[in-house]
Amino acid sequence: MSPSQQPTSTNPSSLKNQFAHRFIRALKTLNHTKTGAAHDHNQMYRRSIRVKIASYTAMASVVGSRRAWSRAVLWKIIKRSRNQGLLLRKRKRRNPNPKREDFNPFRNSGQELKLRKLVPGAETMDSWCLMGETADYIKCLVAQVEVMKTLVDLYSIT
Repeated sequence: MSPSQQPTSTNPSSLKNQFAHRFIRALKTLNHTKTGAAHDHNQMYRRSIRVKIASYTAMASVVGSRRAWSRAVLWKIIKRSRNQGLLLRKRKRRNPNPKREDFNPFRNSGQELKLRKLVPGAETMDSWCLMGETADYIKCLVAQVEVMKTLVDLYSIT
């Protein structure tokens, strides 16, 4: 079993520690990559996208494959890295007939549809799984924000 597939503890402090370790490792890798002029706006944008991807990769890999949202996040990152050299976001095509897509008045409420758009991989989940995945995703996002705040505080002091 690879480290990314090992089940993680549900203890929030353990989650934060594991996320922090992987995120810092990813940031070190980013620091060693060659970048152009630091003042170039396009280069700064690309770097911020890479930091965001490193953060989500760290968060999803800590959780491993036991959650649908983490599998969806990792799959999306892998797919984008294969399709694009710079990992930049593609524009989404608009559906010419939005009423036909995602509309089932007997199955989904408006709130549930909104939630499905926010949680990665939620398109194929039933309502009960969606609630559990949402709770886990929120817990991981909270841990991610707390770790990133701690890192910012740590580096802004020095």
